[in-house]
Amino acid sequence: MIALTLLALPAMAQDFSFEPPGALVEGSGEGRADEMIYVPDMRFPLEAAPAYPNSQVWGHGGLNGPPGGQCHAENYSYPWHDNYCETRGFNMPLCPSGTGHQGQDIRPSTCEGDTHWAVAAEAGTIVRIGSYSVTLVADNGTQHRYLHLEPASLQVKRGDKVAAGQRIGRVSNAFFDSDGNRVPTTIHLHYDVNLNVDGRSLYVPPYRSLIDSYQRLLGTPPEPCAPIPAAGRDVDDGESCARWFGPPAFWRVEDGLGEGGSIHWTNAFDGDKPGNFARFELSFEQAGAYTVEVDAVPPRNRSKQVRYVVRHAGEETEVRVDQTPGGFIPLGTFTFAAGPDQHVGLFDNTGETGDSLHISADVVRIRPVAAPPPPVDDTPAPPEGEAGKTGKAGKAPVTPTPTPAGPQTGCGCASGPGLPGGLTLLLGGLLALRRRRLSG
Repeated sequence: MIALTLLALPAMAQDFSFEPPGALVEGSGEGRADEMIYVPDMRFPLEAAPAYPNSQVWGHGGLNGPPGGQCHAENYSYPWHDNYCETRGFNMPLCPSGTGHQGQDIRPSTCEGDTHWAVAAEAGTIVRIGSYSVTLVADNGTQHRYLHLEPASLQVKRGDKVAAGQRIGRVSNAFFDSDGNRVPTTIHLHYDVNLNVDGRSLYVPPYRSLIDSYQRLLGTPPEPCAPIPAAGRDVDDGESCARWFGPPAFWRVEDGLGEGGSIHWTNAFDGDKPGNFARFELSFEQAGAYTVEVDAVPPRNRSKQVRYVVRHAGEETEVRVDQTPGGFIPLGTFTFAAGPDQHVGLFDNTGETGDSLHISADVVRIRPVAAPPPPVDDTPAPPEGEAGKTGKAGKAPVTPTPTPAGPQTGCGCASGPGLPGGLTLLLGGLLALRRRRLSG
């Protein structure tokens, strides 16, 4: 879980926190740990904060939830919980099980129906109005779907053009089966995103896009990261590019160690899901192959199988590292694309058991792969006796570059050192005589 602690902001901004993508409520299925922001710069789909994405079925008041009604305080509190891929019967190729929940359920700020407005996430066109749903297709082709809106509250109709942030309808518990019979559910907005992925129309995880847009709604967007220049650079744990997830109490900061004067560290454990993890965001000015190294700082480097995940040019590669040798340890060479949405992640669920299995997080070092050196001329030098043929032993003869003829002025002679004039005339006469004899 990540928490944002900010001064001089409303309590809802100071308290905002969220569990990592894919970390579903225990027993509700297997999530997809996807850090991709599929809809950059979208507008959060509720008009006002606070809002509480979490499970409706496995939350208080839900079919499989703990005791208490849907208005239970825990349903209206941070941290957020992802519920994309939560157990359902829908065909979902991106979910680990192949089936699951198509989007994210979001409770508005209070447990009141027909009160809180849902708004357009992007500019686009309303293409469908259902009995309790609205479908918006953005100008870029992204499909946004809103479920459980109060039918009488709708402010749009099919074919309407809408701007980002424009009101669509109010959140309710409207839900009907194919015969028009009401089906019980909680007061919430089901929001999902459908994109073309490798030629297929698929529901994609909206969770990271929601986090990103909510931070803008709160007025607390993440500080932008300094880009990686073509020459590479060190990304320090003290920069805004370093993001820390999980209980803050278990990410320790220790001064007097590491490259920048302090490091972060936590402890490894054996678990299916991470408790704490970090992500060093990377945005490259120039695409290409780069080496990636991480700094393991004694004495906080006792884990022998730290799990790193490198996201590069749309791919993710997992690397296991023994931190105990200390110093900079290579993760490998990777091809990165120009631009953002790339990172190096570090996770504490290493599979190890024991005490004080420290994991250090300090610097991620990025360097371009060096260009291959020019080919070496391995032609053997001539023997010493052949030196006369080259002028000096071991060196090829120098061929002078001809000087272009200039305009015919005066004698037409090139300036610079030459033969004395009389000797030049004598040689010219001898050459002429030799030509006559050869021709005769």
